[in-house]
Amino acid sequence: MSPIKGGLRMRKWLYWVLPGILTVALLATGYWGYREYHARQNLQNRAESLYQKSYHELSWHIDTIAGQLAQTLISSSKEQAILGLATIWRQVFAAQEDLGALPLAFVPLSKTEKFLSDTGDVSYALLNRTAQGQTGLTEKDLKTVEQLYNRAKVLREDLAKVASQILDQELSWTQVEVSAVQANGDLVDNTIIDGFQLMEKKMEEYPELNLDEEFSRVRPDVKKVRGNQDISAAEAQNIAQKWWFSPDDKHQARISYEGVGDIPTFGIEFPPMENENVPVYVDVSKLDGTIIWAMKPKTVGDLTLDLSAGERNAKSFLQSHGFNDMVLVEVDQGDGTGIYTFVPRQGDILLYPDQVKVQVALDNGEIIGYEGTPYYMYHKKRDLGSPRISEAQLKKQVSSYLNVELIRPALIADTWGKEILAWEVRGSIDTEKFVIFYNALTGSEESIVRITPPPKFDFNVEG
Repeated sequence: MSPIKGGLRMRKWLYWVLPGILTVALLATGYWGYREYHARQNLQNRAESLYQKSYHELSWHIDTIAGQLAQTLISSSKEQAILGLATIWRQVFAAQEDLGALPLAFVPLSKTEKFLSDTGDVSYALLNRTAQGQTGLTEKDLKTVEQLYNRAKVLREDLAKVASQILDQELSWTQVEVSAVQANGDLVDNTIIDGFQLMEKKMEEYPELNLDEEFSRVRPDVKKVRGNQDISAAEAQNIAQKWWFSPDDKHQARISYEGVGDIPTFGIEFPPMENENVPVYVDVSKLDGTIIWAMKPKTVGDLTLDLSAGERNAKSFLQSHGFNDMVLVEVDQGDGTGIYTFVPRQGDILLYPDQVKVQVALDNGEIIGYEGTPYYMYHKKRDLGSPRISEAQLKKQVSSYLNVELIRPALIADTWGKEILAWEVRGSIDTEKFVIFYNALTGSEESIVRITPPPKFDFNVEG
């Protein structure tokens, strides 16, 4: 066959085959695009459904809060007051969760959030007092509840208006989210955003609630910490290196950030060396050079150690840094690590507010985390007094269902941050383990904490 005829046949073959190949490629591309579109559409629809669910549940929770506040105002029964206040407290938590789930990151809602926080604090305090039979609701209490009810009514009405607009105009929550990101939060003429901004403005018009100390959260007294002068960045780097690494270490430190707030800090970073994969981060107090926090964010390999071995490493680590009289009170496990909580003691009394946490990798026992902020802020010598309720008296009121394993005195902080001298009772019922704290002055039950460990692990708490 001549080259000319062969070339002609090849061109004819390409003339018929190439369009087919292109058609198949075009169809494949179209099919891929179709699937991608539908995948995005499904994700968007799912997000829209979740946002709508959160909004409708938020509206329902606020309506319930308003109704229960009104019911509390008209009730003269202690039992009904307890039920109503408990409902309000639960609904506040649910409303806060639903509000946080909405795509409103660019909308300032501090007053609305403050209203929910105040309502939760007041309902909990009144519930606690009423349940303990101390007093019923006073006229002053009812005035506070009335102020909260007035705010809840307005919030309920505004949420209903926004819900009506969303339905009438077929508005989309996901479009709000996309538009807010594209506009860097500077959204104008958006019905949903405008509705929440109007709601916040109405909340701002109300005077600040002056809650009594009983309703306000407080912190334990912070010990006075101040050196002769703030340490320098170079000093902080040197302190951090000596604290985390061995004396002959060659890591190069650098300032990653400077923290502000109650504890101004230097954030020190030690980049990984050639044979390492992750950096080390250490926070050093500017006030006196104390290490506040440290972390090595390594990926944990196959586990070779149990929690008991991790405990020994954690205790040894603390002792090497001057924590010589610490008591293990809690063990958690997660992501291949053991997290150990230790507290100091003053005499025989455990000081729970002054705790430190140490995280140990259970593949090789390496220390990869340290949190010492509570110890740094609160640890000091206290005037603790003595329990008025004896251990013998306490044993008589502990439930017969609890198999008591340990009773010891402890200092705890309640929900409001107030320090309380308590009796700590550890025990079990069947396979469940609990810690119960009783007020050592009144005998009242302050809190119950479930400490049942993971099924395949166990640990011993020091007596």
